[in-house]
Amino acid sequence: MWNKWIIWTAKISALFRRVIILNAEHASSMSLCVTLAMIVKQRGKSVDQYSDWPAKLEHALATANIPKEQFETVENESAAQLT
Repeated sequence: MWNKWIIWTAKISALFRRVIILNAEHASSMSLCVTLAMIVKQRGKSVDQYSDWPAKLEHALATANIPKEQFETVENESAAQLT
């Protein structure tokens, strides 16, 4: 199980970095970024060693090697598109 988690985080991290670069140019990239952000948030919810949400999210982002600033950019842009 642990090996699957390591492989998953490496793939998500690499994909997130590639897609966020294209985000400004392609609407489909934004859609993929939002989907990846949702996956990371779901992973954060399953972290047991922390009780508060910010710590869980920080752990999920760190494990996936996704900079918090990039994650927040995706979150903010997707929220702005909903309004």
